[in-house]
Amino acid sequence: MNKNKFKSVCLAVLAILLATALAIGCAAPKAQPAAKSAKPGKVVLYHFGDLSGPYAPITAAIVAGLNDFLEWYNTEGGGVDGVPVEQVFRDTGGKVDAAIAAYTAFREAKPYPIVECLYQSAESEALRDRFIEDKIVSFTAGASPTCIYPPGYQFAMSPAYTDQIGAFMDWLVNDWAKKTNQKPKLAILTWDSTFGRAIMVPEVDDYAKKVGVDIVYKGTYGVREVDVATQMTAVKASGANWVYDNTAAHGPKVVHQAAEALGMLNKSTYDTTPGKIHRASCVWGVDESSVNLSGELAEGMVGPRSWASWAMTDVEGVKILTAQANKHNRSDYERVAGYLVASGVAYTVLDCMNRVVKELGWEKLNGEKVRAEALKLRDYSPLGMSRLTYTPDKLEPTQTRICQVKDGKILAITDWVTCPDLRPYQYRK
Repeated sequence: MNKNKFKSVCLAVLAILLATALAIGCAAPKAQPAAKSAKPGKVVLYHFGDLSGPYAPITAAIVAGLNDFLEWYNTEGGGVDGVPVEQVFRDTGGKVDAAIAAYTAFREAKPYPIVECLYQSAESEALRDRFIEDKIVSFTAGASPTCIYPPGYQFAMSPAYTDQIGAFMDWLVNDWAKKTNQKPKLAILTWDSTFGRAIMVPEVDDYAKKVGVDIVYKGTYGVREVDVATQMTAVKASGANWVYDNTAAHGPKVVHQAAEALGMLNKSTYDTTPGKIHRASCVWGVDESSVNLSGELAEGMVGPRSWASWAMTDVEGVKILTAQANKHNRSDYERVAGYLVASGVAYTVLDCMNRVVKELGWEKLNGEKVRAEALKLRDYSPLGMSRLTYTPDKLEPTQTRICQVKDGKILAITDWVTCPDLRPYQYRK
């Protein structure tokens, strides 16, 4: 090859190499995976409730339960994507203005609240619009139609109180009435509060007529009232054979005592002695706290309970929490429904958070995304302790069991049943 030809070849090769280099250099860089957001140092569950007023026996157990549960969850469950969870609680003394102040303080806290839990109907109603505006999810034990509907950011921990008494009436008709050949005659004697009056609505009256239950008396008493002899005398005159209350803690005891004093209390479920009455209550009345306070007077009491009791020792969550309660030497007055329910709700909420983080990353973890995740739950069973289904039009669970106090223990006397839908008429499909 002569010198000129060699030079031409070299120039051609250089030109090709230069063109290739320019093409590579000008090509769009390969997309890199987005950097993951840094994990926070902690996840906080904020909650507030009455630790110094009439609901204190229930709320104290909730705080203890969350303490024990979160210890287990952080150690055995790995927290949220490896991040530990802690609780921050504020006592509101059962006062709505204190609840609003607690909410305001939490809203300014860091980390910003994703979920808050609360336990009374009046405060749940007062804060309904705030939760929606701030996109903070709330799980409430004190759910009422006013705070739940139209559906917003508040989820009920248990079926609606109207749905609960509906499930109880179904049991009355399908079990008790058939076994005794007696028509159910129901008296409602309940607290004079938002919570207590939640069942004194047309939807309940209409359902009673539909299934064949006669509501023969309606009355109320104050949350701090301890003598309802006058009301029970009227109940006796009405011919009632069952008395149902929508109360908690000491509330059922007040009715038990008056019935016992008047010689009316019947602890034998299928005994139909004239002039005697049987007792029933809602989920927060068929509760270890109320049984502890009532003692022998609670024997035979029946009612809907959508969460496991401490006596259901074959349930995974009860096994775990019994071990935790033993570890921390919890008293009988702490081993009540609130302890179990708060733990089960926390497990549910944290599971939703874990799903959001896994799918979308920490940067997307907020109340809006957790709400969307909760709305996917169908027959969800937190550690076997309940059955939770939430839908966009009904942010309340729909299943419960009828339970009864037997030898001081709360035991199921039915399998899981679907409650009738007794939400306000205007919010039904």
